[in-house]
Amino acid sequence: MAEPFIAAIDHENLHVAIRVRDLDTALAFYRDLVGLPILRWTGEKDNPIMVWLPGVQLGRREVEPGENPHAILDHIGIALKDVEAVHNRLQAAGHTPERPLNKTHFPSVDREVQTVFYRDPDGNLVEFLQWR
Repeated sequence: MAEPFIAAIDHENLHVAIRVRDLDTALAFYRDLVGLPILRWTGEKDNPIMVWLPGVQLGRREVEPGENPHAILDHIGIALKDVEAVHNRLQAAGHTPERPLNKTHFPSVDREVQTVFYRDPDGNLVEFLQWR
């Protein structure tokens, strides 16, 4: 019997992404009160669209949540050492990516990240990512 596949997790980059009503208020809590430093951002530094802190990605909420007035979970991020291996396994098992394998450069940290998004069995959006 073949050894089971075990994904190598990149613990440093694990995060949960949430959409917030007011990014400044959320940063005052996570950064200023909790003490999580800003690692990177997208958009303008003085008016970012998304901000990453250790373990948390904060994004501006662009639409109202309707019947759910509480925080909105955007996606679960799982940082891996080999994102393509997991992507290939999911495709081989018949899963279709919600967002295709993609590379994005973050000028704020001069690094590139490779990502792919899938839905879990409950419909949660899961981002598999690998920093390069």
